[in-house]
Amino acid sequence: MMYAQDDDHAATILRRRASGLLALDDALTELADADCVEAIATLIAARIDLRPEMVSQALDAPTDETISAMCRAAGFRINSYSALLRMRRRQNRGTESAPAYALTFFSDLAPASAERLLRRMTTELAGRRS
Repeated sequence: MMYAQDDDHAATILRRRASGLLALDDALTELADADCVEAIATLIAARIDLRPEMVSQALDAPTDETISAMCRAAGFRINSYSALLRMRRRQNRGTESAPAYALTFFSDLAPASAERLLRRMTTELAGRRS
């Protein structure tokens, strides 16, 4: 699903990030607070070497596990992930699990485990498309 986003605001946030004026987690938080879904998908995809469309699918999913694994593998911290969860709930996404469950899942997931889980998820997704 496509969402309206303020492209100028997203571009400003991403420029501040690229110039070193904004930490990675702060960029995700600001993008999530501004509902910049496309920019978030691009930011996360670049960190985990996926296509933004795959991240967009995870952002649009009814559960939080896939986007949790993506964010953990991308190196985000709990506060920025929490901002992303709030954005998803505002858009009625991820409502099949409680935010407390999603936050616990995220914090319990080691980055290395998230990378392995993500590889398995993307391999399975690619297999279903073939």
